[in-house]
Amino acid sequence: MKIEKGIISNTELMFLIIGLLQGSTLTAAFINGIIRQNTWVVLLTGFITTLILLLVYTSLSQKYPGRNLIEINSGIYGCYFGKIVSILYIFYFWFIVPANLRYIADFFSIYLFPETDIIVFIMAITIVCIYTLKKGLEVIARVGFILTMMTIVAAILITIFTIKNIRLNNFLPLFQIDSKEFIQGTNLMVCIPFGEIIVFLMIFPRVNDIKQVRRSALWGLIVGTLYFLSIILGNTAILGNIGFIHAFPSYQVAKLINIGEIITRMETLIAVMLLFNVFLKTCLFYYATVLSVAQFFKLRSYKALVIPVGIINIVLAIIIYNSPVDQEYEAANIYPIYAIPFIILFPIASLLIAHVRNTVQK
Repeated sequence: MKIEKGIISNTELMFLIIGLLQGSTLTAAFINGIIRQNTWVVLLTGFITTLILLLVYTSLSQKYPGRNLIEINSGIYGCYFGKIVSILYIFYFWFIVPANLRYIADFFSIYLFPETDIIVFIMAITIVCIYTLKKGLEVIARVGFILTMMTIVAAILITIFTIKNIRLNNFLPLFQIDSKEFIQGTNLMVCIPFGEIIVFLMIFPRVNDIKQVRRSALWGLIVGTLYFLSIILGNTAILGNIGFIHAFPSYQVAKLINIGEIITRMETLIAVMLLFNVFLKTCLFYYATVLSVAQFFKLRSYKALVIPVGIINIVLAIIIYNSPVDQEYEAANIYPIYAIPFIILFPIASLLIAHVRNTVQK
C-alpha cells in the first residue's frame, strides 16, 4: 500500500540532498574543535566514505524498486526482525527532529533574542513544519529547491564581501593531525552531515525517473560537499585559530563585514540561512518519521500523525538537552557511535543479504 502519492523530479531530489547537507554546515563547529585548521581534510575523507555508502543506498533502492526503507527491511529481514529494525530506524529519524529544533532555538535565543524563551522558536518552527508536511512531499521538494538556491546565493555574497579578510597562513601547519583525532573527525563527518542522506531511502521510490536516482543523488552529494567545503575553508581562512572557540564560526565571519559603513550587520543573513537550512533538514526527517510510523502500522495516510508527532517534538526539543554545551558534547562524542548501525552496518548487511538471496535463487 502506497501511503505517499506525491512524485518529485530527479532535479528536486538533487536539491533536497544539497539542502540536507547545507542544514548540517554550521554544525561543523563540532569538528572544528577536534581537527582545527585541517577540518577540510576530514570533510574530504568523509565525502569519499559516503560515496561508497551512497552506492549501497541506491543499490538497495534498485534491488527493491518502489519500496521505501521500512518496506525493504520487511522484505530482507522478514516479518518479525524486519519490524525490530524498522522501529530502530523510526527512533533514529525521530531523534534528529527535536535535536535540530533545539539547535536552531538555542542559536536564536543566544545570538539574536536572548530574552526570548527557546519554546517560542521551537513552537514557531514546528508549526511551519506541520503546515509544510500537511501539503505533502511535492511541496517539501519545491520549498527545498527555493531555499537551497537562496542559501547558495547568500553564501556567494558573503564570500565576496569577506574575501579581503582571507589569510592563507591560517591553514598552517598543514596535515598536522593526530591519528585518533583524524578517525574521530572522519567518523563525525560521516555520521552528521553525510550519512544522514540515508533518510532518502524513504523518498527514492517517489522519484519520477527511478533509473536516474543514483546520478541525481551523486550530483546532490558532490554539490553539497563543495558548498560545505567552501564554508569550512572560508571560516578557517578568515578566523584562523580563534574560529575554533566559536560555536557558530560562520556567524562570526559575517559580523566582520563592513563595506564603507553601508553594508554591515550581515550576520542577520547568516541567521536566515541557518533557519532555512535547519527548517528543510527538520522537514525531511519529520516526514521520514511520520511516513515510517504510518508504514509500520499500515495506515492509509501519514498526515493524521503530523500534529501529534509535532506536539511530541516540541516537548522533546525542550527537555532533550540541558544546555548547548550538552548538545555539542553529545554530537561530538556520543551521536557518531549511536548512528553507525543505521548509516553503515544495517544498510551494508541488508545489501549483502539481498545479494546472497538473488545469487541463491539464480
